[in-house]
Amino acid sequence: MEVNVLEKEKNKLKIEFSENNQAILNLIKSELWKNSSTEAAGFRIEHPETSKPIFILRTKRKSAKSVWNDTIKDLTKQIKAIK
Repeated sequence: MEVNVLEKEKNKLKIEFSENNQAILNLIKSELWKNSSTEAAGFRIEHPETSKPIFILRTKRKSAKSVWNDTIKDLTKQIKAIK
């Protein structure tokens, strides 16, 4: 799955995913909400068959990039632990 960063500010990330895999997107969203710096986390899909999902993350204290990266690292560790 490829990602394309559409918008990158200190406290906001807007990321487009190449595939519509809502299971992965919901997993990321749930994990992001566990971080106290997360102000908003979610994704939208305008049309399930023709649109690419766009994920938006807004943070309070930490930078959005660091919250995103920490979350992805934590999820990767959790998945590897299952194997």
